[in-house]
Amino acid sequence: MPSKAQFLEDKESIHTVLEGLDHLYNLQHEQAEAEFAAVKKKYAEHPVRFLLNALQLQWKHLPIDQHPAALNQYLAELNKCVAASHVYYGKPSYKMESTFFLLAAHGFLALAENYKGGFMNAAQEARKALKYFKEGKKYKNSNAEFLFANGLYNYYRERYPETKPIVKPVMLFFDAGNMKLGLQELEKSYRTSVFSRTEAGTYLRDIYMKYEANFGKALQFSGDLYQKYPRNYIFRIAQVECLLLNMKFEQADKLNEVLKGVQNPIAQLSYHAFEGYLAEHHTKDFSAAKSAYLKALKIKPNDRYTKEYVALTYLGLARIAAKEGDKNGAKNYYKLCLKNAEYLWLIAVAKEEQKKLNA
Repeated sequence: MPSKAQFLEDKESIHTVLEGLDHLYNLQHEQAEAEFAAVKKKYAEHPVRFLLNALQLQWKHLPIDQHPAALNQYLAELNKCVAASHVYYGKPSYKMESTFFLLAAHGFLALAENYKGGFMNAAQEARKALKYFKEGKKYKNSNAEFLFANGLYNYYRERYPETKPIVKPVMLFFDAGNMKLGLQELEKSYRTSVFSRTEAGTYLRDIYMKYEANFGKALQFSGDLYQKYPRNYIFRIAQVECLLLNMKFEQADKLNEVLKGVQNPIAQLSYHAFEGYLAEHHTKDFSAAKSAYLKALKIKPNDRYTKEYVALTYLGLARIAAKEGDKNGAKNYYKLCLKNAEYLWLIAVAKEEQKKLNA
């Protein structure tokens, strides 16, 4: 077993990878590859090489689920990461390191299945990771990187079956989680981890916005990510959303205009949805809001990045239809909103307004 397998103890290589990850998250792909190249050469058969390959594919081909060839390559790299990790897993001195990469690879595989709509496959991938999650528990106080996986597990073990009832029977095989503890672990990971910090911040932003309806905390994490990676339009989209939900309309409007110039379906759908939200809630120009919302609906959504903005758009159209006295139109829009929505607060708002409309 080569001594250089201990990547997590190689401070120089970790520093190089972090420099590369900063470029990658900022969508500077050539600079990222230039940083990663030396580490990939040094650790040619190590799981870190395959995990980096997967992350590069993920950010280079946004959204990766709409690029079939890249998605297949992404899944292949993650499976190579799993295979390479197993080479080291049986050696006691490499147990912690290989456990980390097995957790990461199976976690990304589960997410890929989730966004493909394969919820049962996602649960099965998560079940494969359970062994390594249990193994990793013993390391979380000595290595902050394990806090991220522990936090994700504890939170989503309880939350995922609530939002995807189809997986509830499978989840019976999983140890119970703890959402409060999961958030604490993710926040500690964000403060103290190196390799997992940005991923932890991304999940915390989304959890506080999507499930906890704590828009102030969501904006804290979103603001950090956007300031650090201003070229990343995915982080910019999330920042506009957080600003809107915190009623910081002038800032949101200014940033949304920048988003207008990004020519791809994710950015364009987001731009029009946010334009409609600003017109509806800030300037109270309901005609302009309706026009912008309808433009957003003409663009094919992406389940991971823009499906929720479709729900937000239908909610706005329902309110406008109700104001115009079009009760049947409003009812239809509320149904479409609920069909697309996953944000718990948005579902609650739509149901409450729908109930008032039917009263």
